[in-house]
Parts: sequence; structure tokens; C-alpha cells
Amino acid sequence: MSRLRTPESVVSLAMKMRSEGMGIRASGRVLEKSHVSIMRWEQKLAEHSQQWSPSAPTGGDVTIEGEEVYTRVGENLSPQ
Repeated sequence: MSRLRTPESVVSLAMKMRSEGMGIRASGRVLEKSHVSIMRWEQKLAEHSQQWSPSAPTGGDVTIEGEEVYTRVGENLSPQ
């Protein structure tokens, strides 16, 4: 990312904190940065995400794994 006045290591740490579920204001307090700055970093990264994310292969299967995501299929059964 260009034109940042903040070291890339701080921006990277902020993104790691956010991806691990830390709130935006809490991340700002820990890093001693404004939560608005962190939101702008996230927005800049989102605008350039196509450059980092490879497109899905054509004619192949794609498996998406989610962490801490639960899906209910069918009906809930009582414990036996």
C-alpha cells in the first residue's frame, strides 16, 4: 500500500487483530492509532483485494472452509 504515513508492520498488525475478532476501537487503543485510520486501511485493502485473491479455477471444484461457522442441515435431533 502506498502513501501510508504509518509503518506497514503496524498496518499489518492492525489487520491481524481485526481478523482475529478484536474490535476496531480496541485495536486503535492498543496500537495508539485512530479507529478511523484503521477503517481507512481496511477500505484501502478491500479496494485492492482482487490483486491478492486468485480467481477460482475453471472446471474444478472449490472447497471453502470456514472457521467458527456452523450450518444446520435438516432438523436438530435430541441427544441420545
